[in-house]
Amino acid sequence: MKKRARALLGVALPVSAIIIFVVLLAFSLMRLSDLERDMRIEATQNMLWVISRAHISSLQLGEAVAGSVAGEVDPAQMELRYNVFLSRLALLDDGPQRRRMEALGATAPLDALRGSLPELGSLVMSAGTETMPRIRALLVPYNVALTEAANKAMVAEWDDLGATLDATRKQLWQIIISMVGISLAGTVLCFHFLLAIRDARQRTRLLNKEKAFSELLIGSSGEGIIAVDMDRRCTLWNEAAERLFGHGTRSATGSLLRELSGFFEVDRVEQAVGDALQGRAVALLDQPFFPPHQCDPLYVDLRCFSLRDGGRIIGTILLVSDVTERRAAQREIANHRDHLEQLVQARTQELDAALTRERATADLYRNFGTMISHQFRTPLALVDSALQRLMRRRDRLTPKEVLERGEEARSAIARLVRLVKSTLDAARLDAGQIEVRSQLCDLGDLVAEVCSRSTKDTGSGRITLKLPDGDSPIAYCDPVHAEHILTNLLSNAVKYSPAKTPIRITLADSGTQIECVVTNTGPPEGSFEQEALFERYYRGSNTEGRPGIGVGLYMARALARLQGGDVQLQDSEPGMVRLAMLLPSGASGFASVTDMALRKELA
Repeated sequence: MKKRARALLGVALPVSAIIIFVVLLAFSLMRLSDLERDMRIEATQNMLWVISRAHISSLQLGEAVAGSVAGEVDPAQMELRYNVFLSRLALLDDGPQRRRMEALGATAPLDALRGSLPELGSLVMSAGTETMPRIRALLVPYNVALTEAANKAMVAEWDDLGATLDATRKQLWQIIISMVGISLAGTVLCFHFLLAIRDARQRTRLLNKEKAFSELLIGSSGEGIIAVDMDRRCTLWNEAAERLFGHGTRSATGSLLRELSGFFEVDRVEQAVGDALQGRAVALLDQPFFPPHQCDPLYVDLRCFSLRDGGRIIGTILLVSDVTERRAAQREIANHRDHLEQLVQARTQELDAALTRERATADLYRNFGTMISHQFRTPLALVDSALQRLMRRRDRLTPKEVLERGEEARSAIARLVRLVKSTLDAARLDAGQIEVRSQLCDLGDLVAEVCSRSTKDTGSGRITLKLPDGDSPIAYCDPVHAEHILTNLLSNAVKYSPAKTPIRITLADSGTQIECVVTNTGPPEGSFEQEALFERYYRGSNTEGRPGIGVGLYMARALARLQGGDVQLQDSEPGMVRLAMLLPSGASGFASVTDMALRKELA
């Protein structure tokens, strides 16, 4: 804050002194001009001389008339005196003199004499003893008026002269005061200029010290420091740059960059210098550089920064660092790290494989034990109940009742077998023990066969199949797994949709995939979570009292993805469920497998 106040004071003080200097100087010049104008003698102010000359010419005319009567003045001289009289009268009665005579109150005698000029002229030319009284009668009022006017003019001129002297004295004092102010302002300016010169010298000394220090830093820097102007001519070249590029400071200064080394003609380097000249900082790391008379390249880091003078860019500075040793050390470290990573990766893969096998085995037994504990209890209870009835009522049972109890037991055993099979299939799937043998398969025939088999269990008319127009779609898949997926989707639709509601199956070919969509009437909203629908052992709130262990959709999706497809729950209208099986189409799937086989052979 103090520095800013001092800076403002250093600017405001000389500016104020200059303004005061200019104002006072202008005021003094104006006063001198007024003084010169007041000292000038104008015609209106020299009225006393005009009146006196007119009075003298009138008196001389009277003397000439008297001399003419006495015979001492000839007619020529008489005419000359009369003409002088007329000229003085005309001068007195014209222009500013007339206005001055009006101000003095002497115009009446002038007008009277002007009206008597014809008579006076004839009397003067025929001057005699008898005309003298008349001439005097005409001239006396005029002479008296001129005498009074002269007195009044003298008094007025003295008054004007006194006022002029007073005004002049006042103006002189103002000029003197202005000159004193000008002197003071000049003194302030001189003092300020002396201080400015002293500060400039001090700053010059400091600047020279900083320049010497900067040159010492630049010269002792291990980095090559190069400064160039807007024309890409070198203006600074330190010793490190000299050692790196093989040019001395004298030869490099003033030369173009491209003349010093081909390194600066590389597109990336040239673009970096151009970006720095436009105001953007650029860094290029690990740039190869071939020194003169050396085959092996060096590697350098190049950083470019703009040189600015205020808001104007005047050039750029380049910092060039030799990082060859660092790069070699990094490459050695990287190679060692890669070798260690390969060893760790190989060992990790071995451990992961062993852990996976162990987990798969453990999961297989654990899941199987879980299913026995939770899901197998019901069918076993049914079998036990049927056998106990047979044993308790063995003497009273009819063959029909024995058959019914046997059917119940067989049905429970069949359900138990299906549960065991599903559990083992899920475990084998998790353990990666299921193989996929993809081939071209007529999906239309496969779906029709599964629908025909399911229709026997659900009743005719409930399941409807819609094939695309034209040829039946050909998929590239494993027919066994595709049948398993579709069977699970249909079983899921039959199990969780209201009885006798329609189930629709549609096939569509998008060019790259065959889409088989199973649509059925859905459970109430909120009875299952869509995100968890394909998780293993997940069963929604609407599955209570229905057989199953929650692995059908999980296995369907897993088998589809093993074949390059998927099973998805698609958006549908409220109250409906759309489950879609996606499998690769015959052309795209076969082509992708052929390309993979060719790449393996080439490798």
